[in-house]
Amino acid sequence: MALLQVQGLRKSFGARRVLRDVSFTVDDGEVVGLVGTNGAGKSTLGDVLAGITAADAGSMTLMGHPYAPLSPDDARHLGVGVVQQLVRIDPALTVAQAVFRGTPQAGRPQAELRRQAQVLLAEVALDVDPDTPVGDLPHFVHGLVETARVLAEDTRMVVLDEVSAALLPMEVSSLHAVTGRLSRQGRGVLYISHRLPEMLEVVDRVLVLRDGRIALDRPAAELDPVRLAAETVGEPVSLPAPRVASASAAVPEPAVPEPAVPEPAVPEPAVPEPAPVPARTSPRLAPSDEVALRVRNLRVPGAVEGVDLVLRRGEVIGLTGHRSSGVREIAGALSGELPAITDELVLHGEERCLGEDDSALHLPAYRPDDDAYGVDPGETIARTLSQEAWGALTDVRSEIATLRGVIRTVHQLDVKTLSITTMFGALSGGDQHKLALARWMSSAPRDVVVLHEPTRGLDVRARTQVRRLLDEATADGTSVVVVSVDPDELAECCDRVGIVSGGRVARWIDTSELAVDAVRDRIVEAATAA
Repeated sequence: MALLQVQGLRKSFGARRVLRDVSFTVDDGEVVGLVGTNGAGKSTLGDVLAGITAADAGSMTLMGHPYAPLSPDDARHLGVGVVQQLVRIDPALTVAQAVFRGTPQAGRPQAELRRQAQVLLAEVALDVDPDTPVGDLPHFVHGLVETARVLAEDTRMVVLDEVSAALLPMEVSSLHAVTGRLSRQGRGVLYISHRLPEMLEVVDRVLVLRDGRIALDRPAAELDPVRLAAETVGEPVSLPAPRVASASAAVPEPAVPEPAVPEPAVPEPAVPEPAPVPARTSPRLAPSDEVALRVRNLRVPGAVEGVDLVLRRGEVIGLTGHRSSGVREIAGALSGELPAITDELVLHGEERCLGEDDSALHLPAYRPDDDAYGVDPGETIARTLSQEAWGALTDVRSEIATLRGVIRTVHQLDVKTLSITTMFGALSGGDQHKLALARWMSSAPRDVVVLHEPTRGLDVRARTQVRRLLDEATADGTSVVVVSVDPDELAECCDRVGIVSGGRVARWIDTSELAVDAVRDRIVEAATAA
């Protein structure tokens, strides 16, 4: 008998059908991966399992008994624990109280909770004082607090919804160790993730949710990241294109094996049985020799000891490192959020001096907001994308032109919506992220920008669309600093990647002439050793 059995689940939001006929099982001790494009219904399925929303039709059983939770508390009482992608914890609670909230131990004295919490926090590799208020923690570690809470709960089925999206490689390894422990305890795990290489390392079986149905149910051992990516989108995937020297070289030279007009390596539009060979997108322009930003001996008191950066026009560099490495402080110094000192600062060919002019280095910075990506979730798509970035509506002609631009953007980014009058907050998290980034890129000054996690939580197709946004920006001369913990994101987007350790850039990795998976491996190896 399956631990969890889901049969014929259906769910619609208005006229949009999200889950059409979802059926699958999870056995005792089994770790099942769930993947799908943004808007495919993964989070909605997780919400149904968690008791956050009710299905319109279908049935579920848990340990052989009918399962239809009325709320998240009811789901936990019945034996299902969920760690969601966007965790909301009362900021006034201590970490220890947050770990044990909702459990029979919740009312025990803080000193007793503290000792037990330390053990659970160590298991998820979260090095924080259990007496720390949750409100003092960076939001990206809230998922680890929730994962520790799952260990404290007496649940038989655990749903991990994009918990690894903002985690470092070593933190992902700890999450996988926790997942293995849950499996050995006989609990079932549904592991939802867009980070395919990492997911395949830990799951026993993979489900692909496509068009509201389970399109694939296969052992993980039979899949690799490229094949799984193709199965997820229903067609061969595209790898990041190589850089080319100039605009005149925008088509592949004879040395590049692809023809001038790239065609899919696998002709069938449907997912083929053999592993598909990924196609390449159009080649990208290489950075020019012109220096857009030069920083020598950048220091942030107590965090950054002395960093040299040279960023060429049209170049994308990445910065990554452990939480205490100083990488976030470097980004904060670049965007003017933290006080910094330099021996030399050249921006757009002009020498500047930090300290004398407060506006000397205030680079525009984009951060995906925890709730609505920095925009009003109650506003329509049309109004969100037609605000200052694309000018005010002054007459019918300009309004028509603006709305055509909105429609074009929605179409190009493959946003799952029936209308541009849909409320922004009703979109999937991935679609919100794509539109918010496109809106920000269109309004940001086109010279040097800082992007934090630009493809976080996005599926393989959406990541390609974000890369296209970056390619268009760099082709116009924009230089980009990407700050990320995701080695796949860095390998796909960047020309060079700096590994930060001890407040310095310990190593630079040049991504040119290397396959994406080789770059990823080098980043993981260097970041782990730093």
